[in-house]
Amino acid sequence: MEYKPSPQPSPQGRGSKEKEEEEENKYQQDKNKDKSCSALPEGEGLGVRAEIAKLAGRNRQIPKLFLERAHKLRTQQTPAEQILWECLRNRRLLNTKFRKQHNIGRYITDFYCHEKLLIIELDGSIHANQQAQYFLRQNWLQSNHFTVIRFSNEQIFNDIELVLHTIAQALIP
Repeated sequence: MEYKPSPQPSPQGRGSKEKEEEEENKYQQDKNKDKSCSALPEGEGLGVRAEIAKLAGRNRQIPKLFLERAHKLRTQQTPAEQILWECLRNRRLLNTKFRKQHNIGRYITDFYCHEKLLIIELDGSIHANQQAQYFLRQNWLQSNHFTVIRFSNEQIFNDIELVLHTIAQALIP
């Protein structure tokens, strides 16, 4: 819709020049509104999203050692990770994109959904000895606006439906 000035004076008694300027300003505002990005979710300013992008976004800086470690973990999945990945990959769960062995800050998460800032961690028998480290890790992730859900390998093997239901509930706002 292109703006065309009216040759007639406005009905409010103002001159047509003032009315034309007012309509042109309104037209420009509407045009710019279409180009602007959608509003952020309530409570999320640009600072939060910018900080998350530094930690988990596409252009984040990742040390080479972490990249190599994540690549190795992607190629050497545990059986529980393989089962869950088959359920999450290719947007199979609620059409939501997940990444596996994704670097966030100095950590490598098992599964990550950037759209929802959701991290899914699987705990095997080796994790029992590292409770203090995992507590610090989870606190750091949560303090940076990520949601962390933990499942044991036994939950994946014995009740995958409940695991997927729990993940789905975290994905739905």
